Amino acid sequence: MDRRSALFLSLLGGLLPGRLLAQSTPRNRTRARSTDSEPALSRRSRDEDQLDYESRTEPRSPSAEGAEDEIPANFPAEAGQRWQKYDISRYTSLTQNQNQPQNAIVEWIFRRTTSNDWHGDKIAVLSASRTQLRVFNSANVLKKVDEIVERFIDAANDTLAIRVRFVAAADSRWRYVVHSRLTPVGAGPQGQQIWTLSAEDAGFALNQMTISQNFKLLTDQKVELVNGQTLVIKTSEPRGYTGGLQRESAAGLGYQPRTDQLEEGVTLKLSPLLTYDGDQADAAIELTANMVKNFHRTRVIAPREIGPSELTIDVPEAMETRLNVPVKNWPLKQTLLISGGILPGILQSKAGLFNMRIPGTVPTGTELLVFIEVEPLTRSVSPRDRDRERE
Repeated sequence: MDRRSALFLSLLGGLLPGRLLAQSTPRNRTRARSTDSEPALSRRSRDEDQLDYESRTEPRSPSAEGAEDEIPANFPAEAGQRWQKYDISRYTSLTQNQNQPQNAIVEWIFRRTTSNDWHGDKIAVLSASRTQLRVFNSANVLKKVDEIVERFIDAANDTLAIRVRFVAAADSRWRYVVHSRLTPVGAGPQGQQIWTLSAEDAGFALNQMTISQNFKLLTDQKVELVNGQTLVIKTSEPRGYTGGLQRESAAGLGYQPRTDQLEEGVTLKLSPLLTYDGDQADAAIELTANMVKNFHRTRVIAPREIGPSELTIDVPEAMETRLNVPVKNWPLKQTLLISGGILPGILQSKAGLFNMRIPGTVPTGTELLVFIEVEPLTRSVSPRDRDRERE
């Protein structure tokens, strides 16, 4: 630079404001300097925003709705996790007589996933109201959730007709003729068995029991149930016994026998969920049977002012069996048959001849059987029509 140019620039710098000269600084240099001096916390926030944006832009299921505007404020980002929202109002409107029908969807989601999916190292959310299901989890879990929700809100049938029969068979020999027609589909921890068989074979087995008079029909109920909800059927009888002693309020009597009660019976909890095509069902089954086999009479000495000091109490001999298993791909045209095991004389008299319990007069080999039939009642839209609508 020559002397003339230098003199001109110095004169120009004295005439122009300093702030005007600052604006002539290149923009890329200013941006680079501001980025280098940016606090680490601000950079992390921007990275979380970018991760959140990417998670929102992932493809979603047709049955899910956008949840971008409803993500809770200050909710922490979690790598690999994203939000999903489902409108379940159509399904919950079918069950007007229940306070929380959405719980059935939550229970079936838990049955299809593992506890680690919701209680592991990463944050996960599963929240259901009467109109909306909100989920925060990985893509693999969301795929399972989407499948379950679709079977609720887009079912081929909304209502099911269910028939349940509890039968006390005198012994296990009812299998003799029909055993080859039974298809095993499950088993329980105490030797319980589950089969499927045709409705004709189920009727034949019941007729054989009726003819030989080796069975007792404990209950026969027909009910209507919304797809996916839980049906509870229970039949029971009280068994009274002298459980102990108690002191009477009247002076001078001392201790007297106290009357207690045990409950003997069968409880079935059944939750059938149709497959997408509507020709099969998955079923969550919980069967509990309580039985009082005998009361052992025992003498005890009690302080009494009046009467003998010896009194008699009963020590109950009771037993319980439990079966809690899922059954998958159960054809709706097939009868589900459950053997609850040998429960001698359940819901029957066990006193024997003249209350003497003489061998041969008391039941010893009673088997509890449960026959379940499920039939669709109302049909909404066929799967084929639903596929056409989506196309």
